[in-house]
Amino acid sequence: MTTLKITGMTCDSCAAHVKEALEKVPGVQSALVSYPKGTAQLAIEAGTSSDALTTAVAGLGYEATLADAPPTDNRAGLLDKMRGWIGAADKPSGNERPLQVVVIGSGGAAMAAALKAVEQGAQVTLIERGTIGGTCVNVGCVPSKIMIRAAHIAHLRRESPFDGGMPPTPPTILRERLLAQQQARVEELRHAKYEGILDGNSAITVLHGE
Repeated sequence: MTTLKITGMTCDSCAAHVKEALEKVPGVQSALVSYPKGTAQLAIEAGTSSDALTTAVAGLGYEATLADAPPTDNRAGLLDKMRGWIGAADKPSGNERPLQVVVIGSGGAAMAAALKAVEQGAQVTLIERGTIGGTCVNVGCVPSKIMIRAAHIAHLRRESPFDGGMPPTPPTILRERLLAQQQARVEELRHAKYEGILDGNSAITVLHGE
């Protein structure tokens, strides 16, 4: 008897579909599939391909592994795969060149990927079609939070829990000056967190374009 572990089933109907698919595999004599247990008990002929069994289940959108197969980490993502590729190439010998990695974009995630690749020995080309730093520092989180903070200060000047001892004063809003102050802070952070780091890392080449 061969046992498969199956993940992704959500009801008894799923189990019925898996049973039907498995029993169509050459060499399978019978299949007993349990949704609650997430298993399939198979009576198979000698020489039946285990890959054919797992492929039949995968064709329905579920994942199947042999019960006695070594465990795998299904959480491994692209970055983990990249670490593996880099790990095999981080010590070039002779005329071999280090792994070449291209990162598209220069936002927070792109910067993290580029720096991790360099840390593991790769040469990185980072391509940015717009302003270095991507959305967050330029037009997203950073500038919006600066204005939110300014609005909070304006509110406190107009009304606060200490109005009895510090009479409120309606603030004068000079929008142009606020925008200039906001942009100055954005540029400061962009240089400190993005441009300065890229300029100082010889393993990263920045290309502007698409």
